[in-house]
This record gives sequence, structure tokens and C-alpha cells, in this order.
Amino acid sequence: MRQIAVIGLAAGWSLSAAAADPADWLAKMSDAARTANYQGVIVYQTQDRLETMRVVHRYKNGDEVERVQTLTGAPREILKQGNQVICLLPKDRKVTLELPTPKALFPGLTPERVAQIARYYDFQDVGQARIAGRMCRGITIAPRDQFRYGYEIWADAASAVPVKVNLIGRDSRVMEQLMFTEIEFPKTIPDSALQTELDPKQFQKVTRMVQDPQPFDDKATAADMQFANLPPGYHVTMRDVRATADGQGIVEHLLLSDGLSAISVFSARRKVPAQAFQGASQIGALHAYGRVVGQVHITVVGEAPSETVRLIGENVQPAPSAPVPAIDGDGGDAPAH
Repeated sequence: MRQIAVIGLAAGWSLSAAAADPADWLAKMSDAARTANYQGVIVYQTQDRLETMRVVHRYKNGDEVERVQTLTGAPREILKQGNQVICLLPKDRKVTLELPTPKALFPGLTPERVAQIARYYDFQDVGQARIAGRMCRGITIAPRDQFRYGYEIWADAASAVPVKVNLIGRDSRVMEQLMFTEIEFPKTIPDSALQTELDPKQFQKVTRMVQDPQPFDDKATAADMQFANLPPGYHVTMRDVRATADGQGIVEHLLLSDGLSAISVFSARRKVPAQAFQGASQIGALHAYGRVVGQVHITVVGEAPSETVRLIGENVQPAPSAPVPAIDGDGGDAPAH
């Protein structure tokens, strides 16, 4: 469940929020999740996972900083500042690197993008409710077809910061939920609140730079992968090409989006190992589909219904002119499933 958070009034209902159009309120929530100061405790739950985290989010002079620390399970901390992500993880075991936070539940939704996705989603006001001691306004984002999930989002009526987000699957089933159990909105957040509490000597420190792939222009740039058919509304929005981990092949990553949902398509060009992932797989709301075409291993991954991911996977092909290196190796270039 990827980007939005919600928060509300301590007492009373905001007339301006109540009167706002659901589409306008959605754009406000997306912006507030990135540009407001807030801190509190979040519970994130899926069918097989329950995490409790403390989140501190600061926006100051145009700079956004977010610190996340786990309160249950293995101790972990993540600090995000600009394009830099610093993670402190246990040395003796593998744990999930990414932790869901309010702003990570949804992409940035400008009013223009909200108008775009209205072709494929229906927005409805679902009234008000009290969450984490705040009065909140809720909306639903319901898909108009079977190719995407829906959402129920509750945001603070005063600040528009999302405080509760449900990812809705078939039969109105909640597949993922993120909710603040307590939250506050300080005017200022000191630097000390963004400092780690874990001893770096006792944990492995992983630092990485997040660089956004270049926007894809199919009139100016030819992708190595081609699509014979895509679900309505989905199109290629980003493209990234890099060497495989061992430097003996190339991986192309195409990001498909309908403006809200996002699906990744990876194509690894090298000699395909016998154990390469093929067929369908599911972990919670995440579906994956893999297939091999010649010496190209294709993997499709996304939080979308299984038929959407399968349709994309079955209709993607290497471009006829794309180079396919005949290189020995043992693969492992797409994410694990």
C-alpha cells in the first residue's frame, strides 16, 4: 500500500473541509502528507504482518525529513532526507528494509493528476469520524473496473494530513491498513527529534541515494520492452536501465501507472538461470508474474489485482532490435517474491 496520511480537528468539524469536493480534498491530503509537521505512532497491518512504528515528519524551508523507528519486532530506524535514505538494521538477520509511512502510501497527487485518475476511479465522501483523538473526514476511491484496487482514506479535518488509509480489494475486503493511534502537529520539530536512538556500532548501516528514473517519452526514447496490450489507463511513465549486480548483463525497469496505481516491469537480459521465477505469486496485496522469453527474464510486480499483473506480463515482449547478450550467470536481478 503505497502513499497518503490523514488527521483531524481536536473538537468540531471544519466547515471548509466538509464543503470541499472529494477530489479537491484528495489533492489536499496528498500535499499535506508531504508539507506538514506531524509526529505520532502508526499501526500498519496486512493479512500476515503487524508493525507498530513511531514517525516524525518535518517540513522546513522547503526541505522534507522523515524518521521512522519500529516499536515492535526487530529494532530498525530509517531516516529519509531528500534523495538520501539511511537505514540502521540488525546485523544478524534479514528484515524488511522499507517501512510504510503516511506519505509513502500514495504518489503525489496534484489537482491535475486527480482529474486524470477520475476516468478510472470514483471519489465519494463518506462523512466524518474520530481517529486518534482527531475529527477526520473520509473519502473512498473506488475503481471503475476490475484492473485496480480501491482506497478508503481518512484525513484530519484541520490539517488534511491522512491518519488512516485502507487498501480495498475484492468484495470490499481490507487488504492493508495504516492508522495513527496517536498524533500531534507541532509548529516546529527540533533536529534532536530526527536523530537516531540506535547505536550505529551495534547495527548495520545502509545508506543509499534514491534517484528518480527519467520520465519516459516514447516518441524520443525506445524501450527494450514492448506491450501488445495494457489494462485501460496504464501507460509507461518511467524507465531506468542499469547493469546487473554482477555487471554481466543489463536490467531494464519500466514503471506503468494509471496515475494512482503503479506496476513495475523488469527485464533481465542475460543467460536465464534454471531457477528463474516463472508463473504467478502473491504476498498480501502484492502480485507478481514471471516468464522467460528467449534469454530475457521478465518479472512484473505491483499492488494490483492478479489479472492486471498477469495481463501485463503475458503481453510484454522484447523489442525485435533489442540486444540480448549471451552471458553465463545465475541471475537474481528482479526483486524477490
